[in-house]
Amino acid sequence: MTKIAVAGGTGMVGARLVGALEARGHDVVTLSRAAGVDLVSGAGLAPAIAGVDVIVDVTSTVSTKAHDCAEFFGAVARNLQREGAAAGVQSIVTLSIVGIDHLTGGGVYGHYVGKLMQEKETKAGSVPAVILRATQFHEFAGQLIDWTAKGPFMPCPRQPSQTVALDTVVEHLVRLGELRTSAGTVTFNLAGPQKALMADLVRATARTRGRKLVVIPVWLPGETPRRVRQGALQAPTDATIDGPTFDEWLERESALPE
Repeated sequence: MTKIAVAGGTGMVGARLVGALEARGHDVVTLSRAAGVDLVSGAGLAPAIAGVDVIVDVTSTVSTKAHDCAEFFGAVARNLQREGAAAGVQSIVTLSIVGIDHLTGGGVYGHYVGKLMQEKETKAGSVPAVILRATQFHEFAGQLIDWTAKGPFMPCPRQPSQTVALDTVVEHLVRLGELRTSAGTVTFNLAGPQKALMADLVRATARTRGRKLVVIPVWLPGETPRRVRQGALQAPTDATIDGPTFDEWLERESALPE
């Protein structure tokens, strides 16, 4: 049994990760405001990770502004490294995003600027780190509908994707948390097996929900959107391909009782 702290353990990824780790028999500590830990200021972090072997960082923020995201993710990563080193933590596992080193133009991609800062600060610390870069989740199409759709119409960026199931990402985070690393930083890439346009995934999700939605692909200006259109968010050549296709996942999800 390993004592593992999950930073962001009450979020969409974190809640599933905590459950998966506990099912494997690990002693899990949730690092969140609800548990008395402020990951941005560092308040309450030191006592919370006393005796912890591994920290898994799946934190997120609702802000999309590049400056705010960089401040948030940078502060969290620095605090986890600093307090983790003082507590004798053996490794830090950080969830990141495939292709973020090509997507730093801000705007609607401000979140990626923050995640790149998170990687930088994680690598700068003394605790050995494992970074798992994953493609967007299968669930992202549904989130886009919730965030963006206005009435029967919805704009959607022209975006090739290769989404991966959230549960598959969680499985890999569990494995990496158990694996640990001895020195430096190791980076892995993870993607699902199906390449598709995000607009098509949104349309399929809307049909499954029984919603009539006209999805309008839009062409965003700038260097970062151009790289996205060229496939920056799809699997690089060294990626591990795992999990169900989007179509398989959607069929399974639609069959689950509400």
